[in-house]
Amino acid sequence: MDRIKQNIDVSITDLNAIARIGYWQLDTSSETYMLDDISCEITQLPNNTILNAKEKPPFCSTENKWAIIQETLAKAIEQKSSFNHEVELFLPEGNSIWVVLIGKGNYDKNGSCIKVSGMIQDITVRKNSEIELFKKKEILNYTENKAALGHWKWDLKNNLITCSKNISRVIGSPDGEQITIEKLTEGIPQEDKKQVLKHLENSIKNKSFTNLQHPYITSDGSERVIQVLGEPIFDNTDNLTGFMCSSQDITTRKRFEDELFEKNKLFLTAQQKAHFGYWQWDFATDLFTCSLNMADALGIERNVEFTKSDLLRDVPPENLQDILDVLDETIETKSFVEFTHPIVMRGELRQIKVTGEVYTDTDGNILNILGISQDITDQKNFENELLRKNQLLGFAEQITKTGNWQWDLNTNKIKWSTNLFRIFEIEEKSEIHFDTYFSFVHPDDREKVTQKINTLLENKKFESVIHRIILKSGVIKTVELLATASLDRSGKATELIGTLQDVSEQRAEQRKFKGLLESAPNATFIVNKDNIVQMINKQAVNLFGYTSEELVGKSIEVLIPSRFDEKRAPLRQAFFDNPSIITYDISVNFYMINKQKKEIPVEITLGPLQVEGDILLSVVVRDVTVEKNYQEKILKSKEDLELLTKELTAQNHQLADFTQITSHNLRAPVSNLNSLVDIYRQMDDETERHELFKKFETVISHLTLTLNTLIEALVAKSHNSLEHSDLLFSDALTKTEEIFTAEILRTKAVIKSDFTEVNSIRYHKIYLESIFQNLIGNALKYKSRERILELEISSKIDNGKVVLSFKDNGLGIDLEKHGHKIFGLNKVFHNHPEAKGIGLFMTKTQIEAMGGKITVTSKVDQGTTFNIHFI
Repeated sequence: MDRIKQNIDVSITDLNAIARIGYWQLDTSSETYMLDDISCEITQLPNNTILNAKEKPPFCSTENKWAIIQETLAKAIEQKSSFNHEVELFLPEGNSIWVVLIGKGNYDKNGSCIKVSGMIQDITVRKNSEIELFKKKEILNYTENKAALGHWKWDLKNNLITCSKNISRVIGSPDGEQITIEKLTEGIPQEDKKQVLKHLENSIKNKSFTNLQHPYITSDGSERVIQVLGEPIFDNTDNLTGFMCSSQDITTRKRFEDELFEKNKLFLTAQQKAHFGYWQWDFATDLFTCSLNMADALGIERNVEFTKSDLLRDVPPENLQDILDVLDETIETKSFVEFTHPIVMRGELRQIKVTGEVYTDTDGNILNILGISQDITDQKNFENELLRKNQLLGFAEQITKTGNWQWDLNTNKIKWSTNLFRIFEIEEKSEIHFDTYFSFVHPDDREKVTQKINTLLENKKFESVIHRIILKSGVIKTVELLATASLDRSGKATELIGTLQDVSEQRAEQRKFKGLLESAPNATFIVNKDNIVQMINKQAVNLFGYTSEELVGKSIEVLIPSRFDEKRAPLRQAFFDNPSIITYDISVNFYMINKQKKEIPVEITLGPLQVEGDILLSVVVRDVTVEKNYQEKILKSKEDLELLTKELTAQNHQLADFTQITSHNLRAPVSNLNSLVDIYRQMDDETERHELFKKFETVISHLTLTLNTLIEALVAKSHNSLEHSDLLFSDALTKTEEIFTAEILRTKAVIKSDFTEVNSIRYHKIYLESIFQNLIGNALKYKSRERILELEISSKIDNGKVVLSFKDNGLGIDLEKHGHKIFGLNKVFHNHPEAKGIGLFMTKTQIEAMGGKITVTSKVDQGTTFNIHFI
């Protein structure tokens, strides 16, 4: 038994040596450590070394490390627990090892620790592996983070996923925690998640994982593009147990690919729009490749190598050798020589410009030549057209005595056209500066020109300036300068361009025309088709009160009242359709407005004025104020004469009527009186004579009444002396009702009135009361015996005039029989004892004396209506 135990001890010792496990013991009373041989070997201490707990051993580089070991051991003794501590030791040879210290205390019956027994094991190999693994894991995490990459393992047995640190961070789950498919796909938009889950289902079904791309919304709301790669995992029996996958954020790459794709599209579009393509000549194979655009243009199959002959097959034979010579020169000089050549494309001759680059190796041998061929036919045509137009421009400038110039404000360089040199009579190749031009400007005009140039530079706006120049020969010319500014993005002027025209002849003609214009006797305006005033004379200034500066450049409409616009438009159009000198009668009373806003009666004459191929209007305005005043006086006199004639005619008619009435109405009573006188002379009986005298009184009474009536009619017709006042219809009605009170009561007549629309009028009081009394009296007198009298009196406004109506339900009048004499003197139409035929005659006379009229409508046995129309 002892032998077996001895063998076991030996085996354990051997195993400890192999595993590098040593033993140590701490005597707590002496605070010393006893180490066995293996422990000494591990720590590289001499055998049988005794360590003092208070002294730092050689393998602890710092006291702090030994203090930590002692503190950890003391805590284990105090808590009566085992001791386990990993520590790195630094050996005398300079290298370090990792060891694990394990120990446990032995206690007496009082619980005091007597000793601590322990072991030490060299774990350097394992620890280095752990450290290396940790470093690789950190590098992997760093690499994944930088590459926006992560990996995850899908265990199909429990349907859970283990993610790398980077993916856990992105999806917001704790590092190392297993998650579900739902958690992994939580950030995928709903419309894409179904497709992703379907892809995973197909991967399980097919036992393979194809590449997958899907969008992913991060926690900050940004959208990323994720690419997933995966490999299936099988067990020993080839059963699918899961997938090992990687997910990478390829948003930047995707954007780059999309951008590259777009740029490639733009490049292809640019080739098509700019009519160019590129080709490459590989010297090793002596074959060519070209872009798609060029292949299509040449009719060559795309993405296929071809020969030089294919490249040049559509070049006209007469130009082929020139191209070959240039290519030979390029090869010889190893520098591309640009050239232009014709080519027949789709039956049309085009011009091709060829540029390129020669690429060589380090030894100077040509590797390939890259060429760009561009169709410049349109450009060539444009250049030829531009050249032709420049020639025409030069010819036009020479004819119109115009030149153009450019002033680069950055370089201060000035260019003149050929004809500008001719205008200034200096050599065309002369060097031009800013002072060159100003040296020719007339001294009296230099300030004006300088001011215009400064205004252009400050405000970027330039109005033409006409000034004089003095040539070296002493000749003075008048020129018109025009300019405009070219601006950069900041609004700063970078260049001035403009024209200068010799207008000496035009100015001379203008002065002549101005002189003729000023000599015109009437106000004259020169107006363009847009009604803008171009020139006026002094007579226009005097007539309208505006200065020339206030009107030139403004519309002539400011002088014309807007009420004439509708009539003027067709007349103006008719003039331009057939320009000729004509005096326009725009209106019977046509006026224009002066500066003081006073209207002036005028007569307008328009005439065409041909100026530089355009038609201007010569508008001559004649003030007809004096004529208008005379005309108005003549018209007034005419109206007065017509009115006087009308009045005299009326009076003559009235006089004739009065004479007829007088002769008719006085003849009977006078004749009756004469007969009575003759009878009286023959009578002897006094009684009979007394009775005859009573008849005299009756006849004389009727004669007196007739005379008084005629006198009143005469007075009424002379209405000029009648006084007018504001009268109420209601007052006149009240007074009349009071006069006829007894008759109204006796007949039980009903009188209604309605003066709500108009209740007053300015009139002669006696006449108004007479109208009411005569018409109401007639209604009472000629009422029907079959019914009670109803009389309606009302007033209204008709066409701005007051109308007064009297409507009754009396006997009525047969107007067909008596209408022509209804208002005659002593005309009666009913056998009424009091009917004398005077009331209506007087009423009509009084109304007409006031300028009004009376009308009547009537039906027998229904009633009569009288309407008085006041002025």
